[in-house]
Amino acid sequence: MALRYLFIDFDSFYASVEQELNPLLRGQPVAIVPTLKSDKTCCIAASYEAKAHGIKTGTSVSEARSILPNIHLIQSNSDKYVAIHKNIVKTIHDIMFVDQVLSIDEMYGRLPPKWQPPQVASLKAKEIKSALKKQIGRNITASIGIAPNRFIAKLASKIDKPNGLVLIDHENLPQALDTLELSDITGIGSQMLIRLRNSGITDIKSLCLADRSKLQRIWGSIEGDRFWYSLHGIDIPEKPTNKRTIGHSHVLPPSLRSTSGAFSTLHRMLEKACHRLRVTGYFTGHLVLQVKFGFEWRWNQEIKCGHTQDTRALSRLLNLLWESRPVMAPKPTKVAVTLTDLIHTRNYTPSLFETEEDRRQSELLRIMDDIKKNYGNRSLYYANSMMAQKSTESAPMRIAFNHIPDLNIESDVTFNNQKP
Repeated sequence: MALRYLFIDFDSFYASVEQELNPLLRGQPVAIVPTLKSDKTCCIAASYEAKAHGIKTGTSVSEARSILPNIHLIQSNSDKYVAIHKNIVKTIHDIMFVDQVLSIDEMYGRLPPKWQPPQVASLKAKEIKSALKKQIGRNITASIGIAPNRFIAKLASKIDKPNGLVLIDHENLPQALDTLELSDITGIGSQMLIRLRNSGITDIKSLCLADRSKLQRIWGSIEGDRFWYSLHGIDIPEKPTNKRTIGHSHVLPPSLRSTSGAFSTLHRMLEKACHRLRVTGYFTGHLVLQVKFGFEWRWNQEIKCGHTQDTRALSRLLNLLWESRPVMAPKPTKVAVTLTDLIHTRNYTPSLFETEEDRRQSELLRIMDDIKKNYGNRSLYYANSMMAQKSTESAPMRIAFNHIPDLNIESDVTFNNQKP
């Protein structure tokens, strides 16, 4: 059978970037953290030297310090990681077509028929590794999996980390997956693990031996069928996905853990979210606010509206929601803004009663976006976000699993017409 997919998974990406850029960190235990000013936060990434001692994503900073007093804690720098990611994609693209970038450290490409024989596929993977070493740096490594479908190729990339290369064809299944845990498989979370175990499936081997009807019963839908086909190396069409939300969240630094600080940060995040709406061509009809007071009390409010991209209109709604916050709550520690009920510009029907003021506001937003593009996101902002805008720690750019920020839209650094 044909080896159709080549999947690339970078090894401890954030930590390896820091080690590549700072020779003093090479071979040392490194953890990436959101802020250096609090031990109450968690590690968002760890180098392999730190992982060898049990420090991983989600380990608290205080626990990491107790395990390894000499660990190097580095504050996350999303601008740096995204810039290097873009160079990586370009380097790989020069060798093979990247069909999809799934996250900042995962991507895949489909192999044309002439590259599908095992020896040729292996040589192509080694060519990619060599180019990354030369163009990006020897400390930023990638594990590559090659298989008949994307699902198995991704699993293959996990088997021999770091810097691995694993080929799995139909004749190697399921034994080639035996070293993996059920929790290593995308789509099997904590609740699905319980359902599988209740059905007598406790490892990869028993999962692969289960028939389609059993997996359909466990999943409770046709997703069980899709999973069975994927697990057996059969290439099935990906389900189409639609963009569902745009949002930002931020753990407040001590300087902004106040009513005014939280309010200003919410407005700053709303401005960034509205900017993304306009640049990506979406309108929103639903605004959601979430605030954590202290470390226990969670509050959220939401409101529907006519579909809009207008920062000013959504700011008024944010102010309205903010008025209903609990007055006697502890100091706010985390805030989030989410825009949902998104529709694309091509599906948006403008109002029949658009006024001259509406047209002027749309033109003003366009001009503001152009200024931010050329001079940075902190160059122009509304007064409600002033306190957060002046803080160097407020609502920095974050990298979500399925969203790689556009440096020209979300960064506070101006990247327009610059090479990273």
